[in-house]
Amino acid sequence: MLPGMEERVSLQQRLEGHLPPPAGPLRREAFTRPAAGGLRARILAQIDRAVEIFEVDRMLYDIEVEALHRWLRRMMAFDAYCARRDAARGSGRPGPPPVR
Repeated sequence: MLPGMEERVSLQQRLEGHLPPPAGPLRREAFTRPAAGGLRARILAQIDRAVEIFEVDRMLYDIEVEALHRWLRRMMAFDAYCARRDAARGSGRPGPPPVR
């Protein structure tokens, strides 16, 4: 074959890797009627699924960040409690009440 010359490939061969196997041979009439469940519908469905996954992931992320902030506030409060308690032990005064 000469450079720049390509083998002729049928439409059916081009679509084989992208579509489920057709029930019969492809006919030109299949492209003139409105598509039902065609490529556009599959792409829109995949976009909808991706958006749903993103929204759920974003919601979980927000929940985790809020939980982390609460945990850090509790850790800082506990650290402050321990520092006051240790300072009170050295001075002979009663320590602060426990953090709840």
